[in-house]
Amino acid sequence: MNDDDIQINLDSAISNLLSNEQWLIRNDLNEQSITHKLALYIADYFPGYDIDCEYNGNIESQDGKKRINVLRDELERHNILRKAELELETEIINRAVYPDIIIHKRGRNDFNLCIIEVKKSTSRVRRDYDYMKLRAYTTEYYGNELKYQLGIFIMFNMRQKHGYELTIFSNGQEIANRQQR
Repeated sequence: MNDDDIQINLDSAISNLLSNEQWLIRNDLNEQSITHKLALYIADYFPGYDIDCEYNGNIESQDGKKRINVLRDELERHNILRKAELELETEIINRAVYPDIIIHKRGRNDFNLCIIEVKKSTSRVRRDYDYMKLRAYTTEYYGNELKYQLGIFIMFNMRQKHGYELTIFSNGQEIANRQQR
């Protein structure tokens, strides 16, 4: 599936979510409630793929868990270096991750189609770490091996009935940012 098809399908799934699940948006409910419902709508547009929330499996890693490598300097710059990481004397930090939603085929990494991180506009958590993760998920820099075709950041505007922002990553770089109202 090409990048444009992925984006068109995701826009359709998001549109269905915003049309049919206004209760979640209007009442500013938990992000996990929103991502769960979104994953169900995504499944309609990606037949033959598995759609999972908070999936931490990686068939190619030694412990079978999903991890990414990020630069220590980048974590420090965004003030998100963890206490245990302060003592490490390494420039690359290896972190366990639990992506909000993934579109993939379980048991292999050659069909890691799309990885999605979601935030609500009312969240107090900045998007910096989500962007870092999406760059790592879509590149082989620093030993990352997940090979996702696209990484998508979705910011739902909790004050607009149909508002959201998409930031799209490919090959470790942000390639597009667009708002839908």
